[in-house]
Amino acid sequence: MKYIFISVLCLFFLLISGNGLANTKVEKTIKTKCFVTLYGGEQTILYQIINESKFNKLADLLTNTSTMTTLSDKKMKVYKVIECVQTADNFKNQLALAVEKITPY
Repeated sequence: MKYIFISVLCLFFLLISGNGLANTKVEKTIKTKCFVTLYGGEQTILYQIINESKFNKLADLLTNTSTMTTLSDKKMKVYKVIECVQTADNFKNQLALAVEKITPY
């Protein structure tokens, strides 16, 4: 009986110290902004809060999706994503910087 208890206790500690319950990672979220062209030719800035691991694929995720914008009270479809950066960073595209100045946050 003593050996069973010790075995179960060792198994428990292996689970929580290895790949078990103790190592579940909480994914960090980040605030992003993307300079996009909508169907119809309008350009705007979209603000998103996403998981950090999805940042590199954000342009692909937004393309051809409908989203609320500051340009309309209806959802509008994204034609092309030109540039995405974290909210604290500045756009490299000069037109994006100009549009950001007139886009309400």
